[in-house]
Amino acid sequence: MNNILSIGKSGLKSNQFKMDSIADNIANVDTNGYKERQVAFQELLNNDQINVGSKSGIGKIDFSQGTLVESPYEYNMAISDNGFFGLIDENNTLMLTRNGGFYMNNDMSITDDNGYPLYIDYEIPAEKWPIDDVTISANGEIMSNEESLYLGRVILFYPENLDSLTPLGEGRYLPSANGALYDSVENEEMFGEVHQFFLEASNVDMTKSFADMITTQRAYSLSSKAVQTTDEMMGVINGIKR
Repeated sequence: MNNILSIGKSGLKSNQFKMDSIADNIANVDTNGYKERQVAFQELLNNDQINVGSKSGIGKIDFSQGTLVESPYEYNMAISDNGFFGLIDENNTLMLTRNGGFYMNNDMSITDDNGYPLYIDYEIPAEKWPIDDVTISANGEIMSNEESLYLGRVILFYPENLDSLTPLGEGRYLPSANGALYDSVENEEMFGEVHQFFLEASNVDMTKSFADMITTQRAYSLSSKAVQTTDEMMGVINGIKR
C-alpha cells in the first residue's frame, strides 16, 4: 500500500515538473534564440528492483534552428546553422547565446538587453566606430561603409558536446570547462553564417506544447486519483483494525 502511495506521490511531482517546463517553454515563445527544454522521466527502483515511482528532469535542450525574422536594428544578428554568440559577464566569464538582439549603447559598447557585452575581436575600438554605418558579413567581419575600414569581427563559438552546456536562464549557457570549445576564427568551416538585420525566433512548437500540456494534466489527474484512492483504502483498513 505504501508503494502505491509513493508511486502516486512521485507521479504528482514528476508531472508537476513537466508542467512547469511546458509553461516555461510557452512563456518564452517570443524570446529570441530561446531553445525548447525537453523533459525526461526515469523509473525509480528499490533494493529489490521493484518500481516505487518515477522522477523527471531536463532530458535535453532542443538546439534546432528557429525561424529567422527581419529586424530594423543594425546590430541585431542571427546565426543560420551551427554557432553561438559570445557574451562576457561581470566576472569576465564567457557565456554563449543564440539571441542576437544586440545594440550599440550611448557609451559605444555593444551589448544585449541585459548589458552583457558581445564578444568581438576588435581591430578598431568601438568608440571610434561610425554609429549607424556598419556592415556585418556572413563570417562576422564588421566593416565601416563610409571608409571601408575593417573594424573587427564577431566571433562565434561551438562546444564539442551541446549537452555539456549549462543553462543560465534567458537563453544564456555556460560552456563546460572539460570539453573543447571551438571558435569561428580557427574552425570557420564548422560554423553557419551571421545574418545582419535578422533575429532567430524561439524554436518552441506551440501546437506540440499545448498537446503535451493536456497529456500532462491528465497524467497528473490520474496520479492524484491514485493517491486519493490509496488514502481512502488506508482509512478503511485503519477503521477495521480499530
